[in-house]
Amino acid sequence: MARKTDAERLLELEKKLEQLKARKQQVESRMKEKERKERTRRLIQVGAIFEKYFDIEDVDQAEKIAFGMKGIVEKHREKLINIDLEKFKGKDEIIYKDS
Repeated sequence: MARKTDAERLLELEKKLEQLKARKQQVESRMKEKERKERTRRLIQVGAIFEKYFDIEDVDQAEKIAFGMKGIVEKHREKLINIDLEKFKGKDEIIYKDS
């Protein structure tokens, strides 16, 4: 069996490099697609929650209300995040998680 020349080895390595680049691109594409799907799912869930609690179906109304509430939410974010939804549902008062 004859030994490969340097030129043949170089061509072989370049071919392997191209194959690795193609595999890398496939993996990156799958990761980006997964991230897009997760974001889309999250946006749908958030929109559904907003629609449920504010009884809004019109995008323009939803945006106006969200814009109007933005300052309040920013100011009280930490307190709002600590609402205990399980205890709060069906009651007239807001119940916060024990900190």
